[in-house]
Amino acid sequence: MRRRTTILSVGEKKDFDSYEKFHKQRHVIRSSGFVYRSIDFDRLFTEGVPVIKNERVIVFIFFPFKYWDNQIEHKTYRGMYGNLTFHKKFMKYGKAIRKRLEETVSADEIIFVNNPETSALYRDKFIMKKVLSKNGVNIPRDVSSRSIGGMKRILERDGRIFIKPRCGSMGKGITYLEKGNWQTNLELRRNKITSKHSDYGWVFKDITENRSFLRELLKKDIIAEEAIDPLKMNSCIVDFRVYVFLNKVLYIYPRKGKSGAITTNISQGAKGSPRIRAGLSSVAIKKIEEQCILAMKALNLNFAGIDVMLDKYKKKAYVIDVNMFPGFPKTTTFNIPYSLTKKICTIG
Repeated sequence: MRRRTTILSVGEKKDFDSYEKFHKQRHVIRSSGFVYRSIDFDRLFTEGVPVIKNERVIVFIFFPFKYWDNQIEHKTYRGMYGNLTFHKKFMKYGKAIRKRLEETVSADEIIFVNNPETSALYRDKFIMKKVLSKNGVNIPRDVSSRSIGGMKRILERDGRIFIKPRCGSMGKGITYLEKGNWQTNLELRRNKITSKHSDYGWVFKDITENRSFLRELLKKDIIAEEAIDPLKMNSCIVDFRVYVFLNKVLYIYPRKGKSGAITTNISQGAKGSPRIRAGLSSVAIKKIEEQCILAMKALNLNFAGIDVMLDKYKKKAYVIDVNMFPGFPKTTTFNIPYSLTKKICTIG
């Protein structure tokens, strides 16, 4: 039966952090009795998928970097990073990917590891958080106010607020507010908020009491949430990227920001710190895993990298973000691509 199944990966070489690592494990798939095929997005839309003789195809779709860089976050783009325009274009492309695969895959059954439309839909953090909350997942409390006065009232009672682009990722476009300390990695030029054209180097700057900036930001496509009082080690905030496949946790990857850092995104200078996990109790690990599984079921995903934060007392785990296209840590830390390929071969 297995020899009647093909595993098809759809990605591109530009995605060296996940697609290329997965592609290098194709021998694992073949040694398990499956057929392996791969195709990039350009070829998918120009030629379609070559004839596949097997009855069933399992499709693993990776992030379409070329489309994103050329059509969404392109070099001439001058608007606010991560707005709803990003989401609408990505949704359209996700639908086109699915339609094209269904039109050209010659098999009786197509199984998507993650439906490309679903992956695009949850790029919108507002929609994603709404679904998670409805299904009982612990998430940071929303700040509904879009006024400076409303924000200030929260800060006056010693609250802290994160303001994030509604459709962003990688720690880009973040603004952090606490009493006497406002920080952002966005820029304000001539009363307009601008963004870098890079995935890296989004440096935080002090904008304390810059009401012009905050007033402009609150008009944008953003989400605002109260900050979790997080677990810290040596004054560094800690969170966990949890890789989940088919409702099983593959690996928990602790991340640690530099002392005084606002975020724990690897792309913005944080570091993976696997030793941190050794210091967690089995109870704390169970809390992290339970929230991740609950989130996966709520979002109807088979694979994701979920960002989880423990509060400083390790009493509660919060889902901070869900990434349908997560990068993989170094294989010397844990071989996610190998583990994934082995697990995919168990799909019945």
